[in-house]
Amino acid sequence: MKVEILLVEDYTHPIDKVWAAITDPAALAQWLMVNDFEPRIGKRFTLHAEPTAEWRGWMDCEVLEMEPPRRMVWSWHRSELDEPTRVEFRLEPSAGGTRLTLMHTGESDPMARGRYSSGWPIKLSNLGSLLAKTD
Repeated sequence: MKVEILLVEDYTHPIDKVWAAITDPAALAQWLMVNDFEPRIGKRFTLHAEPTAEWRGWMDCEVLEMEPPRRMVWSWHRSELDEPTRVEFRLEPSAGGTRLTLMHTGESDPMARGRYSSGWPIKLSNLGSLLAKTD
């Protein structure tokens, strides 16, 4: 089953600040998950959180594309049994700040799709809170 999530958030912060928050490992750990991320194409990294009965507790990811400070694409691999999906972050200046567009696409089971659909809005809200704290 396809997952096709498209979310758009406007932040009242300059594009460089939002870019830093989505590419700095320490910032990512605060709003998304603990990680060993590095902002470079080809970097394989892992995002860690508490395991659940339905999930092993980590995502295997890879940086597929980067166009600082405007665009970044990751592969997103939930488990060995699933095909990787794709997460894309796009940033563009907007009136009063930065518009972030997040797209999460690919094949996924219905349970994972539901978790992504409910989880990403929370994560983007966490990103907004982090940005507000660093003013």
